[in-house]
Formats: sequence, C-alpha cells, structure tokens
Amino acid sequence: MKILLSFIILLSVPTFFAQQVEVVTGGVPEPILVSIAPPDSLVNFPDTEAEYPGGPDSLAEFIFVNFILPDDTAEVLWDQRVYLSFIVEKDGTINNIVVEKGANELYDSICVAVVKQMPKWIPAQKDGLPVRSLMRLPINIDDAIIGTDDDFELSDEEWSEEDSEDEGSKRKFGNGHYAGFDVYFSQFANENGDVTFDQNPYWEINQMKSFGFNYNMFDLKFPIAGKQLGITTGLGFGYHNYSFRNNYVLAHTADTIFAIQDTVFDFRTNKLQVASVSIPLLLDYSFGKNFEKSYYMAVGVIGTYNYGTKQTLTGTYANGDQFVNSTISAFNMNRWTLDATTRIGYGHFGMFISYQLNSMFKTGHTVAVYPFRIGFNVLFGI
Repeated sequence: MKILLSFIILLSVPTFFAQQVEVVTGGVPEPILVSIAPPDSLVNFPDTEAEYPGGPDSLAEFIFVNFILPDDTAEVLWDQRVYLSFIVEKDGTINNIVVEKGANELYDSICVAVVKQMPKWIPAQKDGLPVRSLMRLPINIDDAIIGTDDDFELSDEEWSEEDSEDEGSKRKFGNGHYAGFDVYFSQFANENGDVTFDQNPYWEINQMKSFGFNYNMFDLKFPIAGKQLGITTGLGFGYHNYSFRNNYVLAHTADTIFAIQDTVFDFRTNKLQVASVSIPLLLDYSFGKNFEKSYYMAVGVIGTYNYGTKQTLTGTYANGDQFVNSTISAFNMNRWTLDATTRIGYGHFGMFISYQLNSMFKTGHTVAVYPFRIGFNVLFGI
C-alpha cells in the first residue's frame, strides 16, 4: 500500500509544476512605460521665445550702459565676442549663467555681471503658458563700449557658425569701401577753379563724352576703432577718357605741350586716353557693422601712376574713307599724380568725387590743368 501511494505522488509532481508555470505566465499584461516630463523642465521649442523687455534695441542699450571697464584696463579688446547662455524662468528671472565661449577672464566676468543686473525677461510660452527656456546671447565688445545699431540675437545656425569659427581664421581687416568698379565723368579746371580756358581753349573738354572707369581689384581696411573706423588702402587700374571740345591736335616739344586746330577735318572723335594704376589712402568709416545695410563715408587721397597716354582721332576723308589715327606719347604729362577724394554710399552702392591736386601736365609746359571727376561705384564688399 505504501509503495502504491508513493508511486501515485511521484507521478503527480510534474503535473503540479506544469500547472504552476502556466499560472505564472499566462494572462499577465506587459508593462507600458510612460514618459512624463517634470513640470519644471526646459522647453526647447516654445511657441514664443523669451524676450528682453522692450526688444533688441532696449537690450543693446542696457548692455551699453552697464558694460563698464575698470579705469586701469591696459588694452581694449576690440573685435571680440563673449558668448553666454542662461535660463529664463517662468517668472522671467535669470539663472544658470554660463560663458560658452569667452574673450578673457576680465571681459567674461563683466559680461556675466551685466546679465545678472538685467531686469526680468518676458518668459517663453508654450500652449499659452509661461515655460522655462534656454537663451543664448553674444555680446560684442565693440557694441558694448561704443554702442550699436544692430540686433544682438543670433539664429541657431548663425550661433553655430560663430561658435565653431577657428580663431586663426577670423578676418583681421574690416570691409573697406574701395574695391569694386567706378564709373565717372571728368572735367578740366584751371588754377582758379573755372572750367573755361580763355587763353588756351584747346583744354576745354566735353564733360558728357569724357567718361572713365576704374577696376579696383581689392582693398584692405586696417582697424582703428573696431572694424567700423579704419584706414583703407588697395590697388586699382583706371582708364581715363578726355574728349576735346574742338578740332585740336596735341603737339609738344621737349618743354611744351599745346594744340593746333585742324581746319581741314571735322573730327568725329577727338580724345586723350590715359591708362593708370592707383593706390588709395582713405579714412574709412562705416555707420554700422553690417556692410550691406550700413551707410559709409571715406575721405583721403589716391596716388596714381599714369603709364600710358595716347590721342585718338576719327573722322572721314573727302573721298568718303574713314580714318582712325592714334598718337602714342607722354605729352609731357605728370606721370605721378595725387587726387583728393570723398566717397559716400550705402551698402554696395555709392558715389564719389575726386579732384587732382597737382597739374595734369608738367609745371611750366602749359597752363595748370586740374582734372576732377564725379561718378558712381559698385563695391565688392570683401
């Protein structure tokens, strides 16, 4: 009997365990994980971003007023930026100020102190409710010291580009206002500033036909105060075209230059052409930091070397044949000349006036002749 009972119990054990396993695994739903953001987490994409009260202009003014350098500051670090980030809380207060990219310890600490003094911001909003958000603010040292007319905010793309810029590749020069194309009209003036030459009428030219152009290859603007004020130089090539009013043919000896009136032909074209290379020296000021959206003024002098001159005459012979006659000569011109110039404009476009300070021809060879030019320019902005 005991042997039979033991055998029955032994057969029942596997069945018992099989039932236990089925009970444990069957019919129990798998858990579902639900991610619930903490109520005070940062919102990366709010409906409206946090804003300084009064907008960018008020922010720029606040930084300008409160950015104060110590009196014993040895050197001002122009052309530098301090990149800050901070959290704007739901009530507009500022916390967690971080210098993400600084200039040096002094400037970084001043910028942090300026942000700490700021009044409450207008917080960001999401679904109509104020939320915490991260703000980034680049502070230009130039703007903080001398003021600015530009906004301080950068887009995420602009911030990324600025932040990743290699220090060694930063532009060392400002944007000058010389490189580009000049197109202009010319006129001759005598020593009294008049455009008439009573004793030497052959120097009177037709202004509307006396045009020229310059191809100014490049410029360099050496900063004086930031990149807005500087000294600009460069290199340019010019073609000057002076159209004589009457049928005069230039003639010269070793120590004179004059003209003889041709009574046989009526010239269709009678012009003196001059090829030159120029180097400017300009005090160049831009009224803003954005080249394309700023007015500018540049005043100074332009030194010129005149390396090629010729007179070209065109007309028709009595038999109907047409002629083109060119005389290549120095015509006792001053090879080296100096012009005073003023250039003004907006962005890539402007106008200029220049007046030659020394006579076009060598002293004593003829009366004083001073070319002046009025024209327009298109700037490269590089």
